[in-house]
Amino acid sequence: MSKTVILLVRHGETDDNKALVFQGQQCRGLNARGRAQAELLAARLAGAARPTALYSSDLQRARETAAILGRALGLEATLDVDLRETYLGAWEGLSSAEIAVRFPEEHAAWRAGRDIKRGGGETFAELGDRVTRAVDRIAAAHVGGTVLVVSHGAALKTFGARVLRVPTERLRAWRVQANTGVTVVERDDEDGYRLLVWNDAAHLHDPVVEALSARS
Repeated sequence: MSKTVILLVRHGETDDNKALVFQGQQCRGLNARGRAQAELLAARLAGAARPTALYSSDLQRARETAAILGRALGLEATLDVDLRETYLGAWEGLSSAEIAVRFPEEHAAWRAGRDIKRGGGETFAELGDRVTRAVDRIAAAHVGGTVLVVSHGAALKTFGARVLRVPTERLRAWRVQANTGVTVVERDDEDGYRLLVWNDAAHLHDPVVEALSARS
């Protein structure tokens, strides 16, 4: 039975990430730290068993991350609009504090775990359908292979929730991947998807150095 391994990567940091702004499908690129994060992941992956294909959301921050990874791995990214982040409509470009003032009822419903169309955009259920459709399509095209997929925080968290059958009302209790964090799933015809790794960001820090620094 052939198993397909899929590495799901969140894009590198943007200035909006740093400012805690809801980006949604706005097309803004990586900041300097985000590019450095992608370079660190690229070096890590280049020294391991390399993926044979690379896919990415078409939003700029994902495309830039995929381009950096692709240069290290000798792969050209295939863009897939279904890998985009949640569409957040009128919420896009705003902080949580700004949304609480401008859209108090929606903000309260979201914080309570209700799966609403934030800002008139997508629900998490709609996002999950879209991203799962993309991953299914990618897995079917690379049976038995290893594939690298670059997407976004809510998109990947929602797909992970589908794999583990976590209901949408519990999503706020589950932290999104770090920028350039890696989640690994495998898929076969008998069991479907299986979560192997969630949010591995070891390339971003050295736990030993951090532990020693905390004691000094």
